[in-house]
This record gives sequence, C-alpha cells and structure tokens, in this order.
Amino acid sequence: MKNILFVLLSSFVLSSCSSSENKVAEKQTTFCNPMNLDYGWGCFQTKQKKARSAADPVVVLFKGKYYMFTTMDIGGYRVSDDLITWKNLYFNPEVHASALDIDHYVAPAVAADDNYVYFVNFTRDRTKKTVDVIRSADPENGKWEKCGEVRRMADPCLFIDNGRFYFYYGLGGTQSTTFFEVDPATFKEIEGSKKVLREYVTDVNQCKSGYQFGRRELYDEIDASAWQGKFSKVPCPEGAWVVKNNNKYYLQYATPGTICNWYCDVVLESDSVNGGFVEQPYNPVSLKVGGFIGGAGHSCVFKDKYENWWQVTSMWIGNHDEFERRIGLFPVSFDEKGRMRTHTVLGDYPMQLPQKKFTPQDISAFGWMLQSQNKKSMASSSLSGFEPEKAADENVRTWWSATSGNAGEYFVMDLGKKVRINSIQINFAEQDINPTAPKETDYHAYKLYISDNGKDWEQLVDKSKNMVAIPHEYIELSEPVETSFIKIENVHTPKEGKFALLDLRVFGFGYSEKPELVKNLLVQRNKEDERYASLTWDKVSGADGYLVRFGYQPDFLNQCIQVKDSETTDLLIHILTKGVKYHYRVDTYNDSGITEGVVISE
Repeated sequence: MKNILFVLLSSFVLSSCSSSENKVAEKQTTFCNPMNLDYGWGCFQTKQKKARSAADPVVVLFKGKYYMFTTMDIGGYRVSDDLITWKNLYFNPEVHASALDIDHYVAPAVAADDNYVYFVNFTRDRTKKTVDVIRSADPENGKWEKCGEVRRMADPCLFIDNGRFYFYYGLGGTQSTTFFEVDPATFKEIEGSKKVLREYVTDVNQCKSGYQFGRRELYDEIDASAWQGKFSKVPCPEGAWVVKNNNKYYLQYATPGTICNWYCDVVLESDSVNGGFVEQPYNPVSLKVGGFIGGAGHSCVFKDKYENWWQVTSMWIGNHDEFERRIGLFPVSFDEKGRMRTHTVLGDYPMQLPQKKFTPQDISAFGWMLQSQNKKSMASSSLSGFEPEKAADENVRTWWSATSGNAGEYFVMDLGKKVRINSIQINFAEQDINPTAPKETDYHAYKLYISDNGKDWEQLVDKSKNMVAIPHEYIELSEPVETSFIKIENVHTPKEGKFALLDLRVFGFGYSEKPELVKNLLVQRNKEDERYASLTWDKVSGADGYLVRFGYQPDFLNQCIQVKDSETTDLLIHILTKGVKYHYRVDTYNDSGITEGVVISE
C-alpha cells in the first residue's frame, strides 16, 4: 500500500488544488490540548534555546479578562477574552527587576482582588532574602508598580480570602508546604502566623500513596512493572495552590516531579484557611497519563466569568530539554459531597469551551474521536530516525522531520477509508532550528489539503500568510468534511529549522462499529504493597485502545490511564493508597466511539 501511495502522490503538483476556499470555523468553540500558544524559547537545562516551553501556569480573572502567567516563557504574560485566543503582554520597564530574572520568571504567585492583580516572582537568586510584590490596576496595558516586599519563597501561592492575604510555598524533597499571612496594605508578615501544613517526604518507601513514585524514573503509561520495588528517588512536591468552594478550602500540590508523564496534583481539604488540611482518598485529583501527551501537575484552579471551574496545568514533552513543557486546560467540578474532580479522560482530544455556564463532564463525552492513530504516512523527504510514521503514533516524544525547511516539503496521511473530519491538530516539531535566527522568522505557514484518492487534491486550509508561531495549531472546521487522505505542505518553518511534525492529529468519526465490551477483567491488589494492583483483560477486536478507570468509590472513578493500543491487555497500577479499597472499569475506544466496561470491586 505504501508503494501505491507513493506512486499516486508523485503524480501531482504540490501546489495544485481544486478549491482555494478556507473551511476554518469563523468562531472557534472547541480547543485541544496542549494549548496552541506561541510559547517562549526558555528551558532550564540546555544552554542553547532549541525548544519551546512554558509551565507552572496561573490564570486570574480580572475585570472581565483572563490573564495567564507561565514559567520560562515569553518574559511577559497573556490576556484573553475567552480562554481560546491569547495576546502577549509585557511588563513596563520600571518593574522589570522585580518581575524578571533577566528575561523570564519562574513559578510566580499571582492573584487578583477587585482593584489589582498582584505578582510575586520566585527568583532563582538564592542570595536574595526578599522579593518585590508588584501590582497592576491596568494589566492589559502593562502598567505595574511595586507595592511591597515579602520573603523569598519557592513556588509561592498568594490566596486572597475576604480581604485577607495568605501565602503558601514549598518546593522539593526537603521543603514542607508552609503558610503565613501578610498585612494587605504593607505585605508585612503577621507575627506568629507562619506554620507548616504538610511535612516533606524523606523516604519514598514510606509514602502511603504510590503516586509519589516515579520522579525521573517513569516515562510511559505502561512501564511501572519494570520499576516495582525499585523506586528510589524522593518525590518533589511543589506548586501549592488554594481554592475555596462552599466554605471549604482545597490545598493542592504537585508530585512526583515535572519530568514525568505521571506528574499530577494531590488535594487536601480543610474547613480552615490556615490548617487542618487532610489528604483525600480520591487522590490524585489531577492525572493525565497515556495518549498523545501526559502530565497534569503544578496547576491553577480558577473560575471563569460564567462561574465554571477550570484547571490550567503543566504537561510534559522533554524532547530537547528535560524541562520542555506545555500548558493544558481541563474542566473541574465539585460534586454534592464536596469532592473535587479534574476531567482529564482523553484530555488531549477536542473539548467544548462554551461561553456560558455548563456542567463539566469527561472530555470523551464530546465525541470527536481520533482518526489518525498509526495510519500509513509518507513524506517528500525524511531524516534518518525521523520517519513519517512517527507523526502518526500518538506520542509527543517522537516526530517526523523532512530533510529541509524548504517551501514545498510535505507530509501525507492515508486514513485508510473515508472518514468525517471535524477538526485537526497540527503539532509542529523543532528540528535543527537556529537559536540565533531573527525573532521575525519565528512563525509557521502552511497549506492543508484533502483527497479521496491521493491524487486529486482539494485545499482545505490556507495559512500561507500566517506570521505568528502556532506550534500546536488547532483547526475547527466550519462544517465537517469527508475524505480518505490528508496532506500538509510547508510554506515557512520557524527559525531556519526543518519542516517537522510531532503528530498530525485528525478528529471526527470513522463510521466503524463501536468496539465490544471488555471481558474477563481481573484485578489483583498486591497484598504485600497495597500501592500496586495488577489488571488483566481479554483483547477486544476493533478497539484502538483501552481506558483503564478506577477510584475509591464506584460512583467516583476519577482516575484514568489510557492504553493506546489494542494488543496490551494488562497493566500494573502503582499509584494507589494504602488502606483504600478501589473499584475498576476498563472501557474500549476506537475511531467511532467508546464502550463502557463493567465496574468490579476488589
């Protein structure tokens, strides 16, 4: 088939098409993680800036607009009216020394009241004993001023409650989560208010919960079995965040470490803002494992202008730098029992972002399914080790690259049959970019085509005149189209790099029968170490993969590990909590839907 496809494709001129109409939706109502931001070129480890990155996000709603602040990014912040389209903003020169470490900042504390947005940088300069607090009544125009000083803190969180200002902080295996209150007028620490809320972990084997395992050890969704009994690295708890809902306080922290697909958030609940926080049996509260991209830790939970809860979070790539990360956005709910839930099931599929009040649910309920996984592909050229199939493998850590960044380089996917397409996500990779190339060269331009036969092509999208960076371009079509082939043609690649794709992802409906029900699901909890459980089930024909779901109550299966191939029929779960009984269900999915399994209990 691959040779036939090559013959078909070599017979056409790449610039030809039967239609020049753009079929992009005029008003985007859906989005797809990771968020399509331009992202900065700052990373922690490498000297040369060869990778885009952003992490540790905070979003605040202030005077009807959303403001986003992220680690090692553009050196400024972003503003949005709808959480979909973002504009870059920058600090005024008077506060650069307060806001930035040369050209960036790390894990800042950001909060807003009715009058100001407040910002506190976690400076990496350990010689500093205090850091400035800056504020803005007009952040949309970049006007900030200094309003006080506080102690230097690692991963600080500023929480404002009924006019009182509280800080929470702590980072790493030797720091506890610590709290103190300040005078909101002067930011002077209130004497006697400081206290430790969560002790740090000194021995990973003494952790009650297995979600503390895997810092710089686990990378994939199915590799825990190779590490059972061998975990040694102490987790790196970090990124405190506090929200209040129905007079209950929720304190989150991230673990085991950001260089991991298993990076997640843990939540503690209390009736008081300054103590009595209890870790919950339904933890982790935020987990995204498996699929195209993983990670959902060091997060900010916030309300939008319609009173919906959202979580903005860090997702991991780690290709060019261990700390190469992206930003994800997920809906959050609190049920009648006060249980907090971050909806991350199939969390890198399209989801709706309605500009109104709505009831959060799993992203998978939306129904635009993936059409592109492991589909046959070819390209105009390929670097050795970066073959076309790597842009169809649902893995953000592999990619295809052409041998050049010239206009006319192309990538083609054979969808195997006629499918319906509702949206497309184009994940561009950075291959052999020039870090010193002019900033003006940092943009993507391309054309997208569809075909029924791989020979006669119709132009679907024309972004040849685009002049901004769109590394995770997400295209919602104005109306669905049916096609059997899809092609992307390069017009311009950023920073003199080669034309490359992490993955070309196609979403819609495949006109298949839904996969059958999983049979013979068996669960064995490890009696010697209750943090582990082994699952096995029968292979299901017609499935593209499995959603292994579990939780501490049958009605609260809030955990999900996505196993993205139908051949894998066993899984070792390592993130359980000692003393907690769990309930399990394995769903099947394919290009046309999801079939729920049956819940079984230990």
